[in-house]
Amino acid sequence: MPGSAIDKDAVNVRQHFHKTAHQFDSIYSGKKSTVARALDRLLRWDMQKRLEMTIAGCQPAEGKRILDVGCGTGRFCLPLAQQGAAQVIGIDFAENMIAEAQRLSRAANLDRVCQFQCCDILDYQDDTKFDHVLAIGLFDYIKDGRNVLRKMRSLTNGAALMTFPRSNTWRAPLRRIRLGILGCPVYFYTEKRIRDHLVTAGFTVKRLEKVGELYFVEAL
Repeated sequence: MPGSAIDKDAVNVRQHFHKTAHQFDSIYSGKKSTVARALDRLLRWDMQKRLEMTIAGCQPAEGKRILDVGCGTGRFCLPLAQQGAAQVIGIDFAENMIAEAQRLSRAANLDRVCQFQCCDILDYQDDTKFDHVLAIGLFDYIKDGRNVLRKMRSLTNGAALMTFPRSNTWRAPLRRIRLGILGCPVYFYTEKRIRDHLVTAGFTVKRLEKVGELYFVEAL
């Protein structure tokens, strides 16, 4: 999530996701009305697709050490642990997101593999490199992600898998208005801006493709 400096936007993002953790998780759990599930399949299909692409991008997961930055309720961490990852660490600065991730991990008997910490990525310390670092749905809420990308680069000796919300889509202004009403800022990216930020952070772009309303990126 956004940087560790005191920042009004970062505070608003943290408060938003702290309050909406269960609502957010229902996108993945499907615990909502039939109509709401149908709308998710129609309008949020790319969220399920990004999950599938991320899990595929970490294969083979067996024996790997994986960090999920802005992990939310841990929906990307759990399947990787089930597939044999040696360690999966999820960090998020919204307390209720971490609490729900820990609950789901315990319920799935994966808490010896999955570890969740409530912290900011810029404050996170680990001397051992990860095989994969994930940032899925993270940069939507960061005004300038270059420091976060540099930190991610310092934590991996393998690949980073990331998504960025596309600018100039028909849903972008609607999403900005909807989240603005809720007090949560959201930011959008062009392909050029993504590539520039990644190069500045020391990454080499292996794959960058459009998936619905987002860009999916694999960087080395």
